[in-house]
Amino acid sequence: MKYTVIQPPYSRDRSRSDACFDFKMNLLDTLDSSVDVIVLPEYSDVPCAASTREEILADRAKYMDALMEKCRETAIRCQAVVFVNALVEADGELRNTTIAIGRDGQRIGEYYKRHIPPLELDAGIGHEYTEEFTPPPVIEIDGVRYGFLTCYDFYFYEAFAAMARQNMDVIIGCSLQRSDSHDALEIMCRFLAYNTNAYVVRSSVSFSEDSVVCGASMIVS
Repeated sequence: MKYTVIQPPYSRDRSRSDACFDFKMNLLDTLDSSVDVIVLPEYSDVPCAASTREEILADRAKYMDALMEKCRETAIRCQAVVFVNALVEADGELRNTTIAIGRDGQRIGEYYKRHIPPLELDAGIGHEYTEEFTPPPVIEIDGVRYGFLTCYDFYFYEAFAAMARQNMDVIIGCSLQRSDSHDALEIMCRFLAYNTNAYVVRSSVSFSEDSVVCGASMIVS
């Protein structure tokens, strides 16, 4: 199978939001039917840094519909499975959600981020569902068992044994990590792959080409 990881540009300058979003959409337009699975980063509906709930909601209102339609169109055109992370309304709150879109353009599963960092809590991102244990979810597509972690989830190793017991084949990691070094991010992904006996497919956003943090999208065997 051919996996494609999207790593769009990212900026703390919110005036670049349109440009960063358009870059991501144009990357999707370059893909064809040779692709089997496509993975986009966390908060794909918030293309540049947002620090308040008002900014997050404004971006979601502006970009969410276009993002989901583009992912749906891409899944159908490429006959590929698309994993994209965005804010989704569920049980009266906005949740950080990784969405699985099938080859027919229909949603076939979701994963809600389990560990919500302070910035998201301060912005009012939904988290009450995290207060009770739920086993690691698995979505099986074309015989492949997919598991999920989102950004901050990678730091909580106690989940790894439970994920290993689910016999996952591939772990999808949508991320917006902007402070750890490339070496640290690689160590975490390799540790996850080794302990779960699964491939790890990580998509994140990127600062400048010479940045020593952020980015580091990767596939780990």
